Amino acid sequence: MTESRLVQLVPALPPPEEGVGNFALTLGGALAERGFHGRCLAAAALPARRPDELAAALAAERTVLLHYVNYGYQRRGCPGWLVEALTRWKAAAPSRRLITMFHEVHASGPPWRSSFWLRPRQRQLAARLLRLSDAAVTSLDRYAGILRRWRRDVAIDVRPVFSTVGEPAAVPPLAERPRRLLLFGGAGVRRRAWEGRQAELLAACRGLEIEEVWDAGPPAGAPARLDGSRVRQLGVLPAAEISARLLDVVAGFTAYPPGFLGKSTAFAAYCAHGVLPVCAWRNGEASGPPPHWSPRRPAPVDPQAVADAARAWYAEHSLARQAAAFAERLRA
Repeated sequence: MTESRLVQLVPALPPPEEGVGNFALTLGGALAERGFHGRCLAAAALPARRPDELAAALAAERTVLLHYVNYGYQRRGCPGWLVEALTRWKAAAPSRRLITMFHEVHASGPPWRSSFWLRPRQRQLAARLLRLSDAAVTSLDRYAGILRRWRRDVAIDVRPVFSTVGEPAAVPPLAERPRRLLLFGGAGVRRRAWEGRQAELLAACRGLEIEEVWDAGPPAGAPARLDGSRVRQLGVLPAAEISARLLDVVAGFTAYPPGFLGKSTAFAAYCAHGVLPVCAWRNGEASGPPPHWSPRRPAPVDPQAVADAARAWYAEHSLARQAAAFAERLRA
């Protein structure tokens, strides 16, 4: 197999926990098995974050896989310096290739929020990045729709994210697991669950007869008890231990918009480990896709069927399948 160099550009790398950085590192390991060797370059490691600084850091590279999360590269979500640097880098040599993974495209919100006023600038920068890209990937159909309206002459693939904490080959049935529920993910998402969606969390515990709740990750305001269920704070754990814990629970809970579950690595982990994915949000509580249960609805008659459907959905975009697809784009 011919070996190729690859640089993945990300906002930051762990530690501490960093979702996009973890995603890139996991993907990098799988791509190395397919002949692509290189490194992850974190924008956070560039002190000035100026176009010339990044262009110099990439000067020896022919291929860049950019993981685009606009707020990760600039606090207002308008990383003009990043787009300018990549423009200069590509202009310096016609053979250079840029593949962009749009984890986000642009923000939106009501007029009293800054995201409303920044949206045009964010859209402009994302569109410029797309014009620079030789191919694009995104995790959501809704993002792909935006990108395809901007540019129809470039390949845009849709691939929901994979689990960054492992993909067990076999999982125990829910009936053989303790009556536990796990909250996993970044502090912001878990704090949203504990503070804003606690009624749904309580409903899930009652509907599934949960005896213990595990909270895994940075501190997020978890209480000592939730009604009759004990709450155990596990803290930040290595990926292998998170994977082991996921095989020892019946359900995983997230406070995430259902239409955006394809970009959640925590939700992907729930699906990959065969647990019942539980999603609580204000609206859009449809049953799928992707398969999940909303605690605003009666508890599923057959939780195992929902868990199996979620795992089957996940298998279509597992790490191995995604690495193969990325490798194909990178070789094109």
